[in-house]
Amino acid sequence: MPSRLLDDCELCLTQAWLAVSNVYRLQNPGKTLTVTATWRSPAEQKILYAQGRTTPGSIVTNVDGVTKLSNHNYSPSRALDFAVLIGGKITWDEKEYLPVGKIATEHGLAWGGNWRHFKDLPHLELPGLS
Repeated sequence: MPSRLLDDCELCLTQAWLAVSNVYRLQNPGKTLTVTATWRSPAEQKILYAQGRTTPGSIVTNVDGVTKLSNHNYSPSRALDFAVLIGGKITWDEKEYLPVGKIATEHGLAWGGNWRHFKDLPHLELPGLS
């Protein structure tokens, strides 16, 4: 069953994600994908931007939601974040995200793992909007 978070996404993003998720599941038995984030408010974006800068944690975004909006900040969302599950448990092992990125780009999505300056492996978005 698709995540209810997908209701907050552009329809073409939702459709591409469902195709990516299905292909991934068929090619990787025992592994699945889950959506972790879609739309977020600029205020939520600002909090994420502070992480690793003025609040504890690792830097997770270079977009502050104030001077520049993330593709997550548009409604409907132009981006989604996801996680790989192995045996029902989330893994953040980078090598597990590489096949997803390949499948996603084959389905016309932009993958954060292809970014030059800030790799964001669990991020997909509609291309050409940044």
